[in-house]
Amino acid sequence: MSHETLRRLVIRSSAQWWVASAAVVSLATGVALLLAQVLLHPPAGDLIELGVYLALAGVLAVAGCWAAARWMERRSVLGLRGQAILVALLGSATSIATILILAELMFISGDHDLQVLLAVSTFSAVMSVFLTSWVTSRTLARLFVVTRSIRDLAEGNLEGVTSMRGSDEVAALAEDVNTLARRLAEARAERVALDAERRELTAAISHDLRTPLSTIRAVVDALDDGVVSDAVGMKRYFVTIRRDVDRLNRMIDDLFELAQIDAGALRLQRDRVALREIVGDVVSAMRPRAERAGLTLDLDVTGETRPALLDGDRLERAVSNLLRNALEHTPPGGRVSVSVAESEDHVSLEVADTGEGIEPAVLPHVWTRFYRAERSRMRGDTGSDGAGLGLAITKGIVEAHGGTVGVTSQPDVGTTFTVRIPISE
Repeated sequence: MSHETLRRLVIRSSAQWWVASAAVVSLATGVALLLAQVLLHPPAGDLIELGVYLALAGVLAVAGCWAAARWMERRSVLGLRGQAILVALLGSATSIATILILAELMFISGDHDLQVLLAVSTFSAVMSVFLTSWVTSRTLARLFVVTRSIRDLAEGNLEGVTSMRGSDEVAALAEDVNTLARRLAEARAERVALDAERRELTAAISHDLRTPLSTIRAVVDALDDGVVSDAVGMKRYFVTIRRDVDRLNRMIDDLFELAQIDAGALRLQRDRVALREIVGDVVSAMRPRAERAGLTLDLDVTGETRPALLDGDRLERAVSNLLRNALEHTPPGGRVSVSVAESEDHVSLEVADTGEGIEPAVLPHVWTRFYRAERSRMRGDTGSDGAGLGLAITKGIVEAHGGTVGVTSQPDVGTTFTVRIPISE
């Protein structure tokens, strides 16, 4: 909250307080005059004079209370208990002054009655101060609990405030502190998880980048030492270098794409295109790879899918990641089935395989970057970069389109990934 906004709130609160004070003084004076008229039937002149004195006493009491409060705020000489007692004393003084005014106006007959009223008023003043102090002490004790909890929060103790009885403002404040403690605890847990993920990311990047670089270095050293000199051998070495360079390039592209997704800077270049066309192109490009691996790759399009505003390049990458993942985890002789369908408001894609499946304990983590189950760490010669970023990028791209991703799996039976994207007009 800015200083100017706070200043405006203070001014508005002060104005409201003065309006309320004027209303209370007017109401109290009117009620007192009404009772005096009903009970005593004084002359009109006395009634008017009584009203003037009562209104003046009320104004002086309010002004004195305001001046005392301002003085205490600036000097900080009294705490809340002292301020409450001072207000009680001012109220009692106002009551006694009113009695003296009534005696002066001859509304109280005799010194005896005046002395009795003064004694009763003094008793009421003492009781008022005591009860005000008692209530204020109880409130301050509860506020102390909240204050101590806030200090604990500042020191890192996120246990919050114990359950506080009541439904007043202090109880509401305690509940707000509890809510703050819970949110801070959640933020701390997220930060710890993020730090752990960052460490894992650094280790994973180091490992996954070191592997192709080591291969390239070994092949270059072999060529430099003249290990091979025939054209066939050199071509085989150059193919290895090109494959690992492409692998590094894919990994760097994945890291850059993921950084954009995390930063919320992924900008979609939407165009009117049908998802079946994107999926058809990916399947056609992947079919030779599936045949080399001894797999059957099918594509099924249900009905005519309408063109929608999609980023074709991004979605092609997402579909490629899903299909590449299915091919990598399906043994020879297996089947990978891709299906595209459309409903009234969305288009869906399913990539199902008859591969190794995913353990139930692993399934919630498949969208986590750099996460690979132990069975998945054993990569074959399928050209996989093994970085573990593909599914995380797929999820980010689909969600950037306003869609959702899902996965179901049964170990040793197969896995099905599902993508649903709304049709944007």
